Amino acid sequence: MIAIVLICISSLPLAFLTHELRNYVYILAGFQGVGLIIMLNTATSLISDVIGDDTEESAFVYGVYSFFDKFANGFILFYIVEHYNRDEMALKWVMAMTPTLSVIAAYMLTVMGLRYVEMK
Repeated sequence: MIAIVLICISSLPLAFLTHELRNYVYILAGFQGVGLIIMLNTATSLISDVIGDDTEESAFVYGVYSFFDKFANGFILFYIVEHYNRDEMALKWVMAMTPTLSVIAAYMLTVMGLRYVEMK
């Protein structure tokens, strides 16, 4: 929950920064980075919970996770730069809303996953 709050509080103001307030991006990026680090540690912890004591397959699982993480981030960055590099306002909204919506989706998927695991 701390990560969600940090990411949302630091991402949403990015859409409203003006040229005069552009230096605040450094403060917001710092808080956003702390929230993203917490989310990354949480994701890694959840993966280790799924793996459990199965040490034979753990390297494969972590490798697949790392590959898809890098692929998804690269694809999203490529798409954003390709389609929004000329429209400053659209880029501001995309850069503000992408982390916010992603963290909310990650939270909902985590809750659903925990409910599924508890039902077993």
